[in-house]
Amino acid sequence: MESTAYSDIISLAIEILRKHPLCDRCLGRMFARLGMGLSNKDRGRALKLLIVLHLHNKILSGDQEAVQVFKEIAPNIGEHARGLYEELFKEELRVRRCSICGNRLDNVITTASIIAYNKLWEWDIDRFLVGARAPFDTIRAEESIKTEYGLVYSESIKNEVKREVGKKLQDYGLTVDFDNPEGVVVIDLWEPHVTVQVNPVFFKGFYWKNGRNISQSYWPTRWGLKYEFSVEQATWGLKDTMKAEKTVIHASGREDADARMLGTGRPLVIEVKRPRKRRISPSEAETALNSGGRGFVHFRITGFASRFDVRLYKNELSNIRKLYKALVVSESPLSLSDLSKLETEFSERVISQRTPARVLHRRSDLERTRKVYKIKNISVSRHVFYSFILAEGGLYVKELISGDEGRTKPSFADVLNSPTYCVDLDVIGIDSEIPGQL
Repeated sequence: MESTAYSDIISLAIEILRKHPLCDRCLGRMFARLGMGLSNKDRGRALKLLIVLHLHNKILSGDQEAVQVFKEIAPNIGEHARGLYEELFKEELRVRRCSICGNRLDNVITTASIIAYNKLWEWDIDRFLVGARAPFDTIRAEESIKTEYGLVYSESIKNEVKREVGKKLQDYGLTVDFDNPEGVVVIDLWEPHVTVQVNPVFFKGFYWKNGRNISQSYWPTRWGLKYEFSVEQATWGLKDTMKAEKTVIHASGREDADARMLGTGRPLVIEVKRPRKRRISPSEAETALNSGGRGFVHFRITGFASRFDVRLYKNELSNIRKLYKALVVSESPLSLSDLSKLETEFSERVISQRTPARVLHRRSDLERTRKVYKIKNISVSRHVFYSFILAEGGLYVKELISGDEGRTKPSFADVLNSPTYCVDLDVIGIDSEIPGQL
C-alpha cells in the first residue's frame, strides 16, 4: 500500500473513507475546488470508483494488505463497492450511513428545490437567492474531517445546498440575482424546512397634499384615529392592487398635518411589503395610488427605487432647502418697514431651536440649528401678511414665527416686538425645484 503521506488524491480519499463513511456528495465536497464543471456528487462517485478499481488491481496482483483495506473500507464506500465485496467475501455488504448527512443530502436538495419553486411561484418571484442553515452537529462533523486531513480544496455543505438548489430553480426558469433579488429562499437542513424572505418592491416619486389635517403617517390611538386621513392611507390602493401586507412611506421630511404640500411635491419612496403580485409598472402603481387619495392626496411615480433610495430620502434629502408660504397674524399693527426689517434680519440667518413645546410629549428636548436663507413678505392688512420662507429642511416654521416662548431664537416675534402666529402653512417647493425666485 502507498504511504499515508497523501501523495495523491486517491490515497487521501482512501484514508478518509477508512475512518468516515461518506456519501458521494459529502466525499466529493472535500475536493470541491478540483476539476471544472463537475458536481460534488460526480467527484465523490468518481473517487469511490477509482478506489475500488485501484484496490481491485492490487488484490489481483496478490496484495493481501489491499484485501484487508478493501474489506475495512467497503461499508464506508457504499453501493459502488457492493459487487466486488460480495464477490470476494461471499456475504452481503452492510453499507454505513454517511457520517455527515446521514445519506439525506440528495433527497433534501431535490425536495427543497420543489418546495422552494412552489413558494416562489406563490409570491410571484422570478429573481431569487438561496440561503441555507445546518445544525451544529452537521457543521461540526464536516469541519472535523476537513481539519483532520487538511482539506484545503473543500467547501461547506451549506454552499453546496445553496448552489445545487439554485441550479434546479434555474432549470425551472427562475433567475439567480445577487444584487437585487425579489426573494431569498432559506433552507433549514434536515427537514427540509423551506421559507422565503419576500423582499419589498420600492417606487419613487412625489406626493401632493391639497387638504389640511391630513397626517403623513397612519396614526391610530386608543380613542380612534388621530387624523381621519393620512398620506399613508392613500397608499392602500397600491397595497390592495399588489396584494401586499403593508405599504410604508419613506419621505424627504414631513410637513405638519395641518400644512398642505403643494408646488413641486415632496419626494418619497413607497415600500410595498410582501406583495403577492409584483409585476406592476410605475404607471400602474401611480394609478393605484391615486385611486386611494380621496381627491386630497395625489401621487406621481417616476420609477422603481431601492433601499439606497430610502436611505437617501430619509437622511440626505430630509435637510435640503424648502420653500414655505405662511399666513402670519401679528397682535400689533405692522408697517411695510416692519416687513422689510424682517426680510433683512432673516437673510442668511442661523436659527437656534429647541424641540417645540407642542411635540415635547413625544420627542426629546434637544437644541439644534437651522438656516433661513431668505424671506419675502406680502402685506394683506396691518395685522396680516404672507411670508415666503426659504430655509434649510427641518426648520420648525411655526416656531420661527411665534418664538415658542423663547425656545426659538431669533423669531419673527422677537424682531417685530409683537406676538405673531402662523395661521396657515404650505410647503410649496423643495430643493432645486423651488419655483421662481424670492
